Amino acid sequence: MMSACVRWAKDHVDEFNTILSRQLGGLDENSKVRKECLERAHQHAKMLTEVGLDFKDLIGKDLEVTEASS
Repeated sequence: MMSACVRWAKDHVDEFNTILSRQLGGLDENSKVRKECLERAHQHAKMLTEVGLDFKDLIGKDLEVTEASS
């Protein structure tokens, strides 16, 4: 069972992904801006990993599935 803290963080990561998807959804999948935004989001996820919350595989998950399938 997830602790309340991890559940709270996961909920916020899900909200972040929703916003990120909305913001980047209109951009071409190969655009430089989109790639830079996703890279920055992964850098921030790495910071969470450094303090014990490993969400790096969840950040931008839906966006990257889209990229991989094209």
